Amino acid sequence: MSATVIQVIQLVLNGGVLLAGAAVWGLYVKTLKANIEGANQHVSFWKDKAEALEQRSPEVIERILSKRLKTATKELERLEDEWDQTTKAQEDLKQEVAVLNRTLKTTRGFREMLAMERPSPEDPDYEEFLEYSKTQEDEQVDIEVVYIGSVGVDSGQLMITDPAYVDSEWQDEPYEDDRVYRDKHNGSLVTWGEDFIRYDEALEPYGKTPNELIESGRLVQLPPPPKPDTFNYSYNGACQATQSEGYGELTYRLGHTGAAVVFGSGWGDGYYPVFGEKHDGRIMRVYVNTGAAPIPESD
Repeated sequence: MSATVIQVIQLVLNGGVLLAGAAVWGLYVKTLKANIEGANQHVSFWKDKAEALEQRSPEVIERILSKRLKTATKELERLEDEWDQTTKAQEDLKQEVAVLNRTLKTTRGFREMLAMERPSPEDPDYEEFLEYSKTQEDEQVDIEVVYIGSVGVDSGQLMITDPAYVDSEWQDEPYEDDRVYRDKHNGSLVTWGEDFIRYDEALEPYGKTPNELIESGRLVQLPPPPKPDTFNYSYNGACQATQSEGYGELTYRLGHTGAAVVFGSGWGDGYYPVFGEKHDGRIMRVYVNTGAAPIPESD
């Protein structure tokens, strides 16, 4: 066989080997690519698993809860702000209603007071009253009711007097209180001013307030001694008069009445409105509304 033929045969064999190697390489590359894709899918699967697990970690849960708590807190603050505004509006409305109620009571009381001055048809002065009323209407008197101020009460009573009498007629005498109570259990006596001075403070050795002891029936007030026929122009005289009938006249030093008139206030201590009825600018009547709830003291 000639050398040329042998070289051709070797070339053919080498080409076949190259073709077979190329086929094997292609198959290897294809398999490798498939393995890479499978590995990518595997990695993606475990990445999703890892992210899912991470979502369940305490840090992530804390972060989510913190965000939700912040949102809920803002919403709560908004609702509380709306509630505060609503509550303030309700309180303002309650105060307005209270003022209107006091004004209504004042108006009713003033009207009733004026009605007391109107005589009945059987009264001998009835015709004269009608004539006077007609005169008032004909003359068109300008009548106005005005608020003239408030008066403070700390002793549960008020006094009407001429200020000029305070220096010349006022008598400085000690207050005499006859409020004495008997203990139903042991018969002992408890006296205001000696054993206690306040009804809302604990009384020894009872450990309860006089108000509580009186309400329970443990302390019973004894009948007071007879009141005098006249009351001096003094604090003691004023107290004796109001404790007697709820009102009374105080006398001058010479013994005749007219120094002052005293009366108990309807709701005790507090500040009470005073109104004046003006006829053509002159005050003709004064009305102290002690039947209304005491108004609060201004700051």
